[in-house]
Amino acid sequence: MRRMSTRSICIPAGRRQFIRGALAATTTLSSTLIGLPAARAAERSARAPLIVRMPGGIDANDRRTTYAQKVLQLALEKSGEPFRTVVLPGMTVPRTIIEMQDGHVDVCVLASMAPDFPGVQAIRIPLRRGLLGVRLLLATRARAAEIGQVPDLETLKRRYRYGSGADWVDRAEFERLGFRVVTGVSYTGLFDMLRSGRFDVFSRGVTEIFSELDNPQLGHDLAVVPGIALSYPLDSYFHVSDRAPGVRAALERGLNRARQDGSLNALMMASYGSSLRRAALHQRRWMPIADYTVPAGTPLQLFDLVQPAAVERLGLGAAA
Repeated sequence: MRRMSTRSICIPAGRRQFIRGALAATTTLSSTLIGLPAARAAERSARAPLIVRMPGGIDANDRRTTYAQKVLQLALEKSGEPFRTVVLPGMTVPRTIIEMQDGHVDVCVLASMAPDFPGVQAIRIPLRRGLLGVRLLLATRARAAEIGQVPDLETLKRRYRYGSGADWVDRAEFERLGFRVVTGVSYTGLFDMLRSGRFDVFSRGVTEIFSELDNPQLGHDLAVVPGIALSYPLDSYFHVSDRAPGVRAALERGLNRARQDGSLNALMMASYGSSLRRAALHQRRWMPIADYTVPAGTPLQLFDLVQPAAVERLGLGAAA
């Protein structure tokens, strides 16, 4: 039985045996030597590929890691290293950290305000330029218009209950900020809890909310609250196990190249341009959460899309 220093997590021996079995049932995403000159491709093929293992969604409805998997692919291609990526079964955050410390997971995606975990290091390059911190609210269709009339953030905190995953790294932060937080343990179950009235609003990133709303198992009888958006400095980083230093070096090198040559931004826009148009952010009242905690070392200059004017400069108007 192993205990983490940042938070206590105990997994019985039988459960750990189950975890090992799940980790063995992996799915290969890709292996690539695309677009390189023949001589360089031959040089790379002579080297053993990096095996990069990363957890996928927590259940069949959870597509939150889909974009991160694309970024992982792009960054590793840009790194110049031969590689093979493997998508593991989804895991909770605590379980993922344990598996990374044990060397069974190489890379995961965590929020930028996640604490430092022993044996795990963040690559502090936000994957969406801060768009994860531009938040829209889900509510039931019957209540969405009413909630959209809320005059300010303090009234929203006081009047409405706010849904969160029990193990989400910013749950305690929202409790500290004065939100009336109601937690659930299942990703899909949180949408069911919203429908059943267990809480009133479910904050979702502008890059997440429309794919969830369009999923009939998640979004039926729910609607985006009109007229308002929350914002605070949040995005996600790749976190890499200390047991995979080669993966870390390649991923950091590739991410920097993708950011500098514009391919990371192009991937982001290809993935989320439609959602940004549907959000019509220029027509919403933005409610910044000014006292949201920003960890030391956060490169805020890279979180440039958390401001309305910056999003408008993307040239995205309302959906037709």
